[in-house]
Amino acid sequence: MILKIEHNGWFRSMGITLEDAVRLSRELLERCPKNRKGVQRLNYCRRIIEEGNRVVKEAEQTVTLREAVRTSLREREGRRPSTLRELHYVSKRILESQTHIASRPLRSIKPNECQGVLAALFPTPRQFNKGCTVLHSIFACGERHGWCSGNPVASIPKYSMREAEIESLGWGELERLLSAVKQPAHRCLAPVVGLMLWAGIRPAEAQRVEWEDIDWEEGVILLPARHSKTGGARCVTMQPVLKRWLVRVCNGEKHKGLVCPRGWNYRWQRLRHESGMKGWQQDVLRHTFASYHLKYFRDLAQLQIEMGHSTPNLLRTRYLNMRGITREHAQLFWSPQSWC
Repeated sequence: MILKIEHNGWFRSMGITLEDAVRLSRELLERCPKNRKGVQRLNYCRRIIEEGNRVVKEAEQTVTLREAVRTSLREREGRRPSTLRELHYVSKRILESQTHIASRPLRSIKPNECQGVLAALFPTPRQFNKGCTVLHSIFACGERHGWCSGNPVASIPKYSMREAEIESLGWGELERLLSAVKQPAHRCLAPVVGLMLWAGIRPAEAQRVEWEDIDWEEGVILLPARHSKTGGARCVTMQPVLKRWLVRVCNGEKHKGLVCPRGWNYRWQRLRHESGMKGWQQDVLRHTFASYHLKYFRDLAQLQIEMGHSTPNLLRTRYLNMRGITREHAQLFWSPQSWC
């Protein structure tokens, strides 16, 4: 009787009754294998308690979505400024407009909730896909730290994007552009235009290329991973026409620092305007390079390497548009005598 009273007092201090404790003990014993008896049965129960305690602690280890966003952004501080701006913008929109989920434990957030957030904030397919990518990276960070056991964004389908076809510059447009860039007012832009047109370097990449990245002896342009859009380094062949173009532009002088001049955006827009270019598309020089390269060299594998693509699929479906490009023009395009 005394033992029962003492136990009753202890159980009450734990917030349960003696009857509750007996019921829990019975449920635990019922889960033991029937062939275990006596001490073996008790030891098995102790193992269940110890293992269960460990699993529960792991399951309860988590942080809020807001804290996961902070950690994710800290881990990406070394990324390019444009990438960081995008990460901060999407993360800020989610945290500020979806306060009901920002303070939730990361482990408790479900796929349907993530999809609802993305649909509410990013109405267009392109915005939705971008938001999905950023939110996926936040939960991926949580997985690495053990704050969630899965990525709820992984099961959310993205929109299938059909990219608009980009035509290469016509021969007349090429002549007007290259004629204008030779003028004294635009001559400082000539090296960058050459890199985009005859090496297929993206505009944003070309703005980060330094003169030291041009290896004249090997005849290549080195694009470090920090300069590349995809984060992978690549080596682009410097064709004779580009070599001659850069030599003429430099007048035999050695340069240092960035190839791209200051005030690039304004200067570049002004050059296009004076060349009579209307409806300019962002990567048209890169697309022109790809189309003329394949028309003349007929080597898709080499072109894929020059472009820095992991597969040839993007080239076939988006880049190559050789409508109106003749064999004669392709030969003239790669001839130093045509432009220098």
